[in-house]
Amino acid sequence: MAPILQKKDIVNMSRALSYRGGLGALAIIAATMAVGCTGPLDGRLVTGKGLDAYRTSLAPMSEATEFEREAFDWAVSDFDVDRVHREYPDSTPRKIIRAEVGKVRETYPKRIEALEAEAEAQEPLREELRKVTATDARFFLDKNFFGQQPKVTASISNGSSLPVSSLSWQASLYVNDGAEAVATSILSNDYRRDGGLKPGDAYTVTFTVGFVTGDERWTTLEIRNANSTRVVLEPIIGSIKDFGNRPYLATDASAQASSLRATLEAAEKYAEI
Repeated sequence: MAPILQKKDIVNMSRALSYRGGLGALAIIAATMAVGCTGPLDGRLVTGKGLDAYRTSLAPMSEATEFEREAFDWAVSDFDVDRVHREYPDSTPRKIIRAEVGKVRETYPKRIEALEAEAEAQEPLREELRKVTATDARFFLDKNFFGQQPKVTASISNGSSLPVSSLSWQASLYVNDGAEAVATSILSNDYRRDGGLKPGDAYTVTFTVGFVTGDERWTTLEIRNANSTRVVLEPIIGSIKDFGNRPYLATDASAQASSLRATLEAAEKYAEI
């Protein structure tokens, strides 16, 4: 690791070198200071020689703080190595983080503002779609040839004025009166073979969580040994389709705005790097 230079060291070096080097001496001092200030985020990445070379060049990141690694992961979360090379050829993690933070801070506020206006216009339709509800939901474990089979049964009602062909539910499982879900999953619910879920219709539906073998996240020892369980089903508004199999909300502006706000909050958090 390069030595940390104190202010007095710089003064002494300047005096010792001034009669010999002039501007050249100052360049030596500046270079020494620059080396002393580098860290795990300041090594150049190898972006144009394939994935293995890129991964090898990331090795210094193992010495970065958890916060710094989190920031870099965030910055390149939607990149592959080709895009990294295209947009940030042989750059450093710090420069990439700062550039991505800058892009988000510059462009996202206006995008969020536009989406929030769109979401406000969509709200009456969203409110109507929220009237598709699941009540009396119950979780239980069944058994088949493959072992434990997690299942959820619920009464599905269409209290809206809109016909529904299919939708998905966000299922969250709680145990022992806990406040945080111990397992979540998305459950598909298709009514096309039943003639649709018309306004006023109600069905009792049993969902299998996972495929044939079941979702192991819903069959942990914690769940199997729980004194009590509670499952909540919430409709995923953007998934609700009409009888023409078209989503009522082709673009869910509210969900998109929430996603962009979370990204902007992350950018503000990493701006100090």
